[in-house]
Amino acid sequence: MRPRPQDGPIVGRYRDFEILEEIGSGAFARVYKVRAPGHKRPLALKLATDTRLAEDVIKRAIREVAVLRSLTNPHVVRLHGSSVGSDHFYVLMDYLEGLQLNGYHHFDEPMRAGEALKIILQAAMGLAEAHAQGVVHRDIKPENIWMTPEGTVKVLDFGLARAWGVPWAFGTNATAARTVVGTPHYCQPEQLLTDELTPASDIYSLATILYELLSGHAVLFEHYRVSEVVEALMDSPVAWLDAHATRGMQPIERYPGCTGLPRSLLTLLRESLDPEPTNRPQNAGIFASRVAEILHDDLEAIAAASITVVGRDGAPQQHMLLPGRRTLGRRFDADITVLGPGVADTHVLLDWSGAPRPVQVRAFDGAELQHNGDPARGVIDVEPGDLFAMGDVHFSIRYPEA
Repeated sequence: MRPRPQDGPIVGRYRDFEILEEIGSGAFARVYKVRAPGHKRPLALKLATDTRLAEDVIKRAIREVAVLRSLTNPHVVRLHGSSVGSDHFYVLMDYLEGLQLNGYHHFDEPMRAGEALKIILQAAMGLAEAHAQGVVHRDIKPENIWMTPEGTVKVLDFGLARAWGVPWAFGTNATAARTVVGTPHYCQPEQLLTDELTPASDIYSLATILYELLSGHAVLFEHYRVSEVVEALMDSPVAWLDAHATRGMQPIERYPGCTGLPRSLLTLLRESLDPEPTNRPQNAGIFASRVAEILHDDLEAIAAASITVVGRDGAPQQHMLLPGRRTLGRRFDADITVLGPGVADTHVLLDWSGAPRPVQVRAFDGAELQHNGDPARGVIDVEPGDLFAMGDVHFSIRYPEA
């Protein structure tokens, strides 16, 4: 069985998968809710709609598979299997209940600052791991941010993702071709000048969404609701690109409900929406950490965990752990500075989007780390009572009270 673009919803089988219902469609693929061998819960099957796949479609599919296989954090969709060939393509992923962000929230209406920042924090943590691996998403938009009923945010569709420093698949300069990578509404001003997008490009797109959530207005057009600008420029990607490059962020404080936003948040928005990429937070880990600090310090809307570190002398030291991407090591600029035999400059990375989700711990760059007495391998979701060791130094993490 092979669904074609003109086919309606189907129920039946594809290879070993029992198709239950169609749940979405795109330019070259449809997505189905399926039952798969060896899995108790339904999964999502992304299946090509044509047997004659163009080369760029195959490349996009391979990119998405490669990125998803490398990511472990709870804010991306988990990959369960895939097959890509000259005449077929499918990807088997988590089946998600919930809504895209643009279905969850009407963007013409402002959202409470605490809620908006928690959504963006989770999305940023979904990107932080990819950025650390040198991968840029390149198409961050509300349609690619998924809201589950439990409140977990997932970043979707890494099909346009690229390794930082690799030219576009189109192989041409944006100034000559005026080709927009991603979605024009959320693209970046640097696309007017360069064919290389960096992690700071994703930050611009994410900050655009945050501005719209907070204000209900478009970033670049004074006094216009989001839907009004979208409708006016629906068929004009070049006009969007020119607006990103020439207009700049309109002061958000002028809008009702935004006059009392913390100064730290206004500063973060201005920096993240700066036309010059080098003036923005340089990756999603940095951006997420700053968002978490605003939530904790200014809005009191998120709780901190704590880390207890015990050195050779047996004296415990308590440290606060805020969400974001944090570092633990002996460097003076580590988020948690730890001195002792066997501790590297940067020894451990701590990724966390806030309770009730777990802190993720991983050794940095081959550093030796033990978890409950055994060598730590890969990424560890911290459970209460877990004990970690770096040489003679031990640490444990305590979650905030529910």
